[in-house]
Amino acid sequence: SVLRQVDTLSAETAASALETAGVEAVAVVFLHAYRNPAHEQEVTALLRSRNGWFVCGSAELSGELREFERTSTTVLNAALMPLIDNYLTRLESGLAAAGSTASLFVTQSNGGALTPAAARVRPVTLALSGPVAGVVACSRLGRAVGTSELICLDMGGTSADVSIISGNQPQMTSELTIGELPVRLPAVHVHSIGAGGGSIASVDIGGALRVGPASAGAEPGPACYGRGGTAPTVTDCQLHLGRLTEDFALAGRLPLDANLARGAIETLAEQLGMTVDDAAAGVIEVVNAAMEGAVRVALRSRGDDPRDFALVAFGGAGPLHAAELAHRLSIDTIIVPPHPGTLSALGLLAADVRLDFSASELHGSREDELATTMLSTYEALARQAQAEMDGDDELRDRSCTHEHSCDVRYAGQAYEVNVPVDLTSLEQRDTAAVFARFHELHQQAYGFASLEDECELVTMRLVVTVPIEKPPLDPVEVASESSVPTSRSVLVPSEGYVDVPIYRRDTLAPGATIDGPAVIHQTDTTTFVPRFAHVLVDELSNLIISIDRADA
Repeated sequence: SVLRQVDTLSAETAASALETAGVEAVAVVFLHAYRNPAHEQEVTALLRSRNGWFVCGSAELSGELREFERTSTTVLNAALMPLIDNYLTRLESGLAAAGSTASLFVTQSNGGALTPAAARVRPVTLALSGPVAGVVACSRLGRAVGTSELICLDMGGTSADVSIISGNQPQMTSELTIGELPVRLPAVHVHSIGAGGGSIASVDIGGALRVGPASAGAEPGPACYGRGGTAPTVTDCQLHLGRLTEDFALAGRLPLDANLARGAIETLAEQLGMTVDDAAAGVIEVVNAAMEGAVRVALRSRGDDPRDFALVAFGGAGPLHAAELAHRLSIDTIIVPPHPGTLSALGLLAADVRLDFSASELHGSREDELATTMLSTYEALARQAQAEMDGDDELRDRSCTHEHSCDVRYAGQAYEVNVPVDLTSLEQRDTAAVFARFHELHQQAYGFASLEDECELVTMRLVVTVPIEKPPLDPVEVASESSVPTSRSVLVPSEGYVDVPIYRRDTLAPGATIDGPAVIHQTDTTTFVPRFAHVLVDELSNLIISIDRADA
């Protein structure tokens, strides 16, 4: 209810002070705008009438309680508005100058896409969307190969990003952290660690071998790049161990120097008091152990078992480590897509438009007419969504689907579990299914459920999805050259250096099989196949790697 009207004179005074300060963007946050945004909207309109500022009201982004998180999200969004507006303006102008007539979409951290008009209004939703694009591609890949439970490993030059897909749906979170600031918006949960091909190996003060989080980056890069880097990195060690080679330039254009790699590793080996070979193998063990830990942390939030999942390995370095990582996690199947180094780009093209709407309302599970109240809130969210689509030229006439959920907790708890909602049950005035599912999900995540305790509904959510056309997943064209492999000396765990067959991936047709140990080279990555692994090329040109526990 309204206890006191907005003091417009005070608001005008604040606006004048902002004008004097020369600000570009303003965030407007009223304490209880999540329940009644009228006053916040009044001040927001006043500010927009002056000087062409970028202005963001908190209720426009998030209709949720928790004022600090909502404030942080709104401030970050306002700060990004002029930057993203400038970027998108240049991008649109460049595309127009190039003669492009295609629709432009921008990927969000929730795994969906936005039109440029919507991205200008809520640019904070674009944060960390790069790693998320790879998860979108993995979800589509899982559907194509008939696997709904996936662990996504995106290992590049600086970091390893781990995400979980269950039931073909990426694991979501309602809060990101950027720096030390929370962003209270739905996002795909990505767990990142400093473990990539450029991660630097060193000896800590206690004499232990460490890998990362410091990275050689792209410039100067690993020592083997020959660009001035001297610190030993994961890539240097893979080259020394024979899994990478001077015979295949990275990305088809960057030659590698094994002597420079060995020189960098020798310094590390001297500090550790071991041979160069053992030091290089140790670096790979340490980085694999770090990624194993990252996967287990990502799985822990829902109590999942890694043995129930397949591992999708992508990024420039993911397939080099995938088999050994899968062995550590007792995972039986690995999927290496046809172009691992550019899988995230495929995800950009596969993301449907997604709009998120929410409303925080506290209701007890035993409340009379709860179903009616929930239906009324979802109807209000649907009207809000339709108004936004009608105001966007790109979305106005497109079809869409609605997905409903709510955040539920036990009375007295501070954190919630997101629960899917079937609108048909609500229309029949049945809310029991919502709370029964909450108990199941709480049991899965935390190991217990209090079936007799009262539950509390905190936030109702609506996800609107607008499908867009996607590129097909077709098998890649196989080179006409012979597929007879060459051979090279490669360090194989527990065996030492062994001559192993070396394959070019573009010569492997669907149906081809390979028994480890082997190395498979392609322009954007290299796949290492230990002795306990076996490869089948499927009809979509994916490498399906199975782990034989008896040989491991």
